[in-house]
Amino acid sequence: MSGRCLKNDKNSTGSCEIYGWCPIERSFKPQRPLLPAAENFTMSIKNFIQFPKFQFSKSNVLDSTDDSYLKKCCYDKDIYPYCPIFHLGDITRQAGYNFQDMASSGGSIGILIEWDCDLDKGYSNCHPQYHFSRLDISNSNKSIRSGFNFRYTRYYKNAAGESYRSLFKVYGVWFNIMVHGKGGRFSIIPTAINIGSGLALMGAGAFFCDMVLLYLMKKSTFYRERKFETSRCGKDEYLVHNSVENRKDAMEQQTGLSAES
Repeated sequence: MSGRCLKNDKNSTGSCEIYGWCPIERSFKPQRPLLPAAENFTMSIKNFIQFPKFQFSKSNVLDSTDDSYLKKCCYDKDIYPYCPIFHLGDITRQAGYNFQDMASSGGSIGILIEWDCDLDKGYSNCHPQYHFSRLDISNSNKSIRSGFNFRYTRYYKNAAGESYRSLFKVYGVWFNIMVHGKGGRFSIIPTAINIGSGLALMGAGAFFCDMVLLYLMKKSTFYRERKFETSRCGKDEYLVHNSVENRKDAMEQQTGLSAES
C-alpha cells in the first residue's frame, strides 16, 4: 500500500491506495484458435521401460540402424507401432475430441503408455500400448475446470526509467504422459507357495463351514447326526464281555486256593 487515503469529498468514506499494474487485467476469451496450423505439428515421445529383477529393458523406438526411419515415420498402431512421432491432431482425435475446438479454450490430454509383458514369450512379444483420454473435461461441459491456460509476463523499462510489463494469458493443449509397466516370468517357487496357500485355504474353508453348521445353524443336531456315527451297542457288548471274563478268572482263582488248602 502507498499509505494514501483517497476520498471523493470530505464526507465520503475513503479507500486505501495500493501499488499495482495499470490497467488491470481484462477478461478475454478467444473465439477461435490463434494458431490453427498447430494441429499438424508433431511431438516426439521416447520412453524406456526396465525390469531390473529380470534384467530386461526396452524402448518404444524401433531397433533399427536406418537413420532416416524417424524422419519418415509417424505413429500408427498397425503400420508404425514403434514410431515415437505423433501428430497433435491425431492424439486429440484418438481421445475423442477435435483439436481446433480444444485449441480455442485449451485442454489437457492424458497419454498412457502401458507395458504388459509376459517375459517367458521373449523380447519381441513385449509391446507398448497407447491410450489417449481428455483429463480436463467433466460431465458438464460448462464446468470451470474445463480448458487449460496459464499466464506469463515480460518486464521492461522505458527511457525515463519507468517500469512496464506485458501480461500474456495463453490458451493451449497440455499433454500429460504417464507410463505403467508390468512384467512377469514363471518361477516354480512362488507357484508352489501359491498352490500350498490355496490348499490351506480350502482346508480352512471346510473347517469354518463345519463350525457354522455345528454351532450356528438351527438344524445343527441333524447335521451332527449325519456327520458323526455312534456305536453304543458295541460298547455295551464289550463291557458285558469284559465282566464275564473277569468272573471266570475270579472263580478259577478261588478253585485253585481250595485245592491247595
